[in-house]
Amino acid sequence: MHNFQTRKSLLAICLLFSGCLSMGQKEKTENLQGPQDIGKSIHTGLESGLFAQGDWPKETWWEDFHSEVLNHWIEEGFSRNPSLQSVQSRIAAARQKTKVTQSKLFPFLFFNGDDNIAYFSKNGLSHAYNPLLPLHGYEVDLSLAFEYEFDFWGKNRNLFKATLGELKAQEAEFAQAKLILSTSLAQSYFALLINYKKKDLYQKLCEIREDKLNLQNRLFSSSLSSRLVPLLDDEYVQEANQSLLFIKDEIEVQTHLINILLGKSPDAELPLDTLQESSLTNIFLPKELSSNLLSRRPDLMAQIWRVESLAHQVSAAKADFFPNINLTALAGLQSLSFANLFSLGSKNASLTPAFSLPIFNSGAIKANMREKKAIFDEAVFQYNQLILTSAQEVTDFISNIQMAFSQKKLQEQSLKDAQARLTLTTLRRTGGLDTTFSVLDSEEEVISQALRNLDILYNEYAFVIKLTKALGGGYQMPSPIEIKE
Repeated sequence: MHNFQTRKSLLAICLLFSGCLSMGQKEKTENLQGPQDIGKSIHTGLESGLFAQGDWPKETWWEDFHSEVLNHWIEEGFSRNPSLQSVQSRIAAARQKTKVTQSKLFPFLFFNGDDNIAYFSKNGLSHAYNPLLPLHGYEVDLSLAFEYEFDFWGKNRNLFKATLGELKAQEAEFAQAKLILSTSLAQSYFALLINYKKKDLYQKLCEIREDKLNLQNRLFSSSLSSRLVPLLDDEYVQEANQSLLFIKDEIEVQTHLINILLGKSPDAELPLDTLQESSLTNIFLPKELSSNLLSRRPDLMAQIWRVESLAHQVSAAKADFFPNINLTALAGLQSLSFANLFSLGSKNASLTPAFSLPIFNSGAIKANMREKKAIFDEAVFQYNQLILTSAQEVTDFISNIQMAFSQKKLQEQSLKDAQARLTLTTLRRTGGLDTTFSVLDSEEEVISQALRNLDILYNEYAFVIKLTKALGGGYQMPSPIEIKE
């Protein structure tokens, strides 16, 4: 009874200390930054009239652009992109690792069978105890063994939770990889669309400058102008041709990039005959954006899960300061011959409790714990930087969208003015009040304004897509984590 009470008291002390080893919620979150207040930028955006208050982006946010080509590209990218497949493999590996660490929470049961053909020394210990023992014999051992480590200090539980946190971090990383892929494809789609329109404009610009050069050469041939003017116009023609070559190269490079994102060869066929513009309407800013941004961004959630995983690693490292208590049991048959192996006299059993306590290890355990804590702190500060960057991205893209839409409005007016001047100049030439050169100059100005208009149009698309990415692209945290401010 006395021994039973002693063991009971020892177990209670072990359980008490096990609760003290894990990092508490306050210790884990004391350096974590809370949500950043970006209410001023949100208010300014709503006041501009370009934004409306609404929901977070939906999971298939790209469908709002109403492009069958873009929808097909993103679906194909999700199924074939090697980077996504790589992250999926990491998730599978992390899932199996959790099963390995979880197995240490349970007893280990195994069967052992040995057959040792031996020659026993006549002067050895075996013959000293049993002179009738034959010199030649067998040592046959069949046993069922049991091992179990008592996890009083929570080391194995914390290691399991650490791998579970890493698994959740990998799953969030997969969502981030999908978000990067989908936004990259969307931006590439509109970049390609804009560059095809630019190519048409540059081809027309080349034709206009060729016409001007031909007119100047005719004037020079008629001795109505100097050689200097055709030379200058020839230089302008070469500049336009260079711009056309550059935009064609851009289209080729973007086509290669899109194919790579789709997991195909750079030279694979890419159908482009159905590229189409999309009107940018209903740009929403979600309610409670500042407070809910954490749970809506997969990169933030991946980092917070990683912080949680490292916290459990610190707790596991603390457990090394305390005794290791385990139990080994064995039951089986043991005989010096096969003939007697299954007789009652061959039965064998043992029960071995074990206790080990580190006394001196040159500070290795303390150093290991401090290393884990330093890695944990590093992850916390990386998270703090990431949440600041996340808030900056949202505010920057709100501002960029306002700037791009304002520029577009002004640029559209400039384009209309250039088109109006072209119309008037054409009428004046018809009435003999202006020359063909004036009409060609006006046409060139219209093309120049149209090219600027396309640049701003691409910025509109790009900034809206980047804002969607900054808002998490439809991601939602799978399970809540409380972060105290």
